[in-house]
Amino acid sequence: MTPAPTPGTTDTTAMQKGTHTMGITLGGRRRTAALAATFALLTGGLAAGIAQGATGSETAAATVPGTVVVKEDAHAKVLTAEASVRNKRDLVKEVQKRRAEHQKAPVPTPAPAPAGPAVAADDGGGHGDQSGFPVRDQWLDSTQSERISVPGPGGGQGELTASGASFVKVPFMEYYAIFTDTSSDVAWLGNRPFNADSIEHTDNWRIGSVGAPFWVVGAPQGATVRSTGSLAEASWSTSVQNNWYSEHAYDQVAFYPPSQDDYSNVFRISHSVTGTFQFGSSFFTVTSQDRAYS
Repeated sequence: MTPAPTPGTTDTTAMQKGTHTMGITLGGRRRTAALAATFALLTGGLAAGIAQGATGSETAAATVPGTVVVKEDAHAKVLTAEASVRNKRDLVKEVQKRRAEHQKAPVPTPAPAPAGPAVAADDGGGHGDQSGFPVRDQWLDSTQSERISVPGPGGGQGELTASGASFVKVPFMEYYAIFTDTSSDVAWLGNRPFNADSIEHTDNWRIGSVGAPFWVVGAPQGATVRSTGSLAEASWSTSVQNNWYSEHAYDQVAFYPPSQDDYSNVFRISHSVTGTFQFGSSFFTVTSQDRAYS
């Protein structure tokens, strides 16, 4: 049976101009040039580039034997374990091994930016993003486990696990963030019972922010999106029934300032993975999280 994503709602906050008292200040001319280049990309192709799709990314293409795709679109894949799989730990180890190998591969070079303002010669340090400014890119990589006891005559002890990775792209002046190549998995590794009645699997991308509320671009279908003057986030949940495993792959979620005239900065960037497992009337949750710029 193909599960449907858990329905989400969108909380849209009115965009208001704000003031900024933190972060890196490199001069209004350079920031204006950077924002102008960013918005040229946003309107001329970068946001459209999000539509390249998870099915075209290396992470999503690396389907591990023993897993099966239960939902897929141009941007996302949801997988679960085949009924024939009996060695749970070997499957999870292989998924996480391939994820780690993918993180060691060279990061693809972004497409050249459209013609725009010249880049100042004193940027120094780092490699350039689409606008030519240095960037602060990194993998957010997390794993967590919890030992539980399932109640009832058919229950026993076992381990819940959650793990995930997402590559976040942040420019030197920290005025936007793009999460790419997200993959995650949650699992019940116990044998009594072998399967959970249901698993809700959630990926959450979040930024702390100052200034004007950010736009969230390219969130998964059905995701819950929230943006205020202090944070912006997208949460994507799906569910599977009568299984022990769930896996996600998603291409890109971007957080942009509302316009080049609004001064906004990102900080405290995080990606988290949560699995909520139902056994009868009992629910158990495990969450992993990694963050940067906190």
